[in-house]
This record gives sequence, structure tokens and C-alpha cells, in this order.
Amino acid sequence: MDTSNDIPRQRVRFVYEKGEAIKFISHHDEFRLWERALRRANLPLLYKQGFNPQPHIQFAAPLGVGIRGVQEPVDVTLAPPVPVDELIDRLRAKLPPGVKLVDAGEVPLKTPSLQNLLIGADYTILIYAAPGEISEALLQERLDKVLATPEIWRERERKGAPYVYNLRPLIFELRYVGYDAAREEHRIFLRVQQQPGATGRPDEVVDALGFDDFARTLRRDRLYFADREEDVAIFAAYPVVTQEEITSSARPRRRKGRHGPQRKAAEKGSNGQRSISDRASDEFI
Repeated sequence: MDTSNDIPRQRVRFVYEKGEAIKFISHHDEFRLWERALRRANLPLLYKQGFNPQPHIQFAAPLGVGIRGVQEPVDVTLAPPVPVDELIDRLRAKLPPGVKLVDAGEVPLKTPSLQNLLIGADYTILIYAAPGEISEALLQERLDKVLATPEIWRERERKGAPYVYNLRPLIFELRYVGYDAAREEHRIFLRVQQQPGATGRPDEVVDALGFDDFARTLRRDRLYFADREEDVAIFAAYPVVTQEEITSSARPRRRKGRHGPQRKAAEKGSNGQRSISDRASDEFI
């Protein structure tokens, strides 16, 4: 845990599944969960210097309480380095029920933080119902209504100040997938933007659909990042929605450009960084 600059460092990206058993814990509890698991695995966590040192653990985007995650990335910095295969074995033995380690690999130390590369996310909305209890026609009708609505005004709070924004432009795709009779669940696919100050929250989409009265759950299936060519290619089909566009009652201006590292950098603050609390406020405050 020595933080001196002469010790070799290693940045590791873990990909994990946040399962049913822990979906109701907060982001801060999840941070502590990872810190404790890494310490119990006797891994050399690198800590930040200061009055209250914190480990170098970076999440891409906190999951809202009650939302599961299938492929959630988290970056951890260690000093000195440990072979990746050994890391995987030691950490898997210490992770609690509800957390499944999917993959791990080294990334360059100077790689931009995950939260500053994020551009979008895919979710599955699961509606639980016995056969015939909820019709596919009803679900499709509600999806069509939301997609045909140009403005869905919602209220959020940031740093103690409420503001109103238009959720609709942040919904890129919303479609009915089908019914799994064995699991008794309807599946709906949702793709949203996740940009600074313009993040589509899946729980608010569920509320706009009127599904809060149904037994349901949310699952994040994939996150998209500006430093991956495949992800940028997928999101090139959608406009980049800015915070200014969705917080004005005026009709949105025609948007030009595509998602990518250059556009992403232009929309950040002067130092190019966002705090985890700001990202958390986008996701579930």
C-alpha cells in the first residue's frame, strides 16, 4: 500500500456481474464491497494520498439501487503489479455472493477514466407476468406511445437544485423483444445515451411507460465507450444530445456530429474530468 512514485504500478480492468443478491445495495456500499474483497485477497491496493486516503478504484457508471448489471467494468490500480491469472484466482475466492468476476486484464496507466469515456448503455426491462396476465399488445401500445411523444419532461436534482429536462431525446431505441414462458417474463430492450449532463435513466423510462405498477426489474446489459471503435460505430447512428438541448423547453436544434473522443472532450469541463458523484447523480439521483 506504499504510494511512493518509485514503486511499479499496474492498472487492471475487472469486468463483473452484479447479481440479484446485491442489486439493492448503494453505490457507496458497492465501492466498500470491492475494497474489502481486494484487501481480503491480499492484493496491493494503491491508495491516494491525503487526510482520508481512498483506494484507486474507478467505476464506469454507478448502477441505481435495484438494477442488476451483466458486464460492469471497474478499474483498480495496484502497486506492485500482480500476474493477472493470480489476480483472478485470488479475487474470485473472496468476492461475496451476488458478484461474479467475468474477466480481467491490464490497461495502460494513462488510460482516461471509464466515466469520462462513456457514451451509452443497453438495458433490459423485465416485466413479470403469468401467461395471459399482461398482453403483448398492451406492452407494445405503451412503447409506441412513448416513442411517438416528442417531449417527456422529468425533474432531477443536482447539487441541491432541481431542474426539468426532456427525457425523450435520450431514448435511442425501445422495443419489445418477446415473452419467456419458462421465466414468466416479458423482455423490452432499451438503449439510452450516457453523456455528461445528458444521461437517460432506465427507471424514468419505466415510469414514463407506466410500468411501475407491474412486477418488474431492470438489468444493464452493456456499456459503450468512446475509445472502442465498435462502440463508436454503433452510436454513430444516433445524435449526440447535449444538456442544453434537453433542459430547454424550446424545440431541440438539429444536431450534427457523432459520438467520439473529440466530441466527448469538447463537452467536458475545463479540466476534462467528472467526479464520481456527478456521474452518480446522472444515473440515480
